[in-house]
Amino acid sequence: MEQLTEFDYGIAEYIWKILKTQQQIVWSWGVNPDTVKTIKNGTQFHVQGFLMKGTVKIIYDEGHDLFDIEFLPDDDTKPGKTIQGLYLDQLVSVIDENVEYCENYEERINEEYCLIVIP
Repeated sequence: MEQLTEFDYGIAEYIWKILKTQQQIVWSWGVNPDTVKTIKNGTQFHVQGFLMKGTVKIIYDEGHDLFDIEFLPDDDTKPGKTIQGLYLDQLVSVIDENVEYCENYEERINEEYCLIVIP
């Protein structure tokens, strides 16, 4: 196992600062705080969204000054997915599109949490 460096911890912290700028969206992913960890050149965490339940890895590509995201579903029958070459301002929206936000999002929220809408 490769040793983590100060750079790795700094990048992980930087990524979380970016994610926290849209904290409400990040909370909607069902991030388990106990699974947040620093990895080589990035961070990873477990989510429980409408579209995916599994691990998200965000890795900084220092050579290109861009980010790559890996989506690793818990369900072994579903394929993982990697999206490369993202700018920092794309991280939250790309993760949200792959983990949580779906076409009928408001309906799904109402069904999942038994919300009653009063006109």
